[in-house]
Amino acid sequence: MVTGRLSKVLMYSLTFVRIDPFVRTFLAPDAEGVFKVGFKVPDVYGVFQFKVDYNRVGFTHLYSTTQVSVRPFHHTEYERFIPSAYPYYASAFSMLGGLFIFSFVFLYHKDTPADALKKTE
Repeated sequence: MVTGRLSKVLMYSLTFVRIDPFVRTFLAPDAEGVFKVGFKVPDVYGVFQFKVDYNRVGFTHLYSTTQVSVRPFHHTEYERFIPSAYPYYASAFSMLGGLFIFSFVFLYHKDTPADALKKTE
């Protein structure tokens, strides 16, 4: 009760559970009155449950569970080039370039003979 009237904000909690809760969040109503929430599912194999348990004095007890199975992507299901990995791609190509430069200098560098070095001194 807020100032003699029921509060318009209803806090429906959603729990994403395997053995222990992985995600606990609140459902929020949209413009059409449908309660929705978005979250990222953990990258873990398992059978999970969506649980909504709403129990408040003066309201009907609401309990709902839905069982879903979750599996991570296979290595072939990811994007080919991930944008967040561009720094790693750049570092790999810079190391490759450094290897070529080092190889070129190592192969074609000529040491001065010790006798020629002593004569110049």
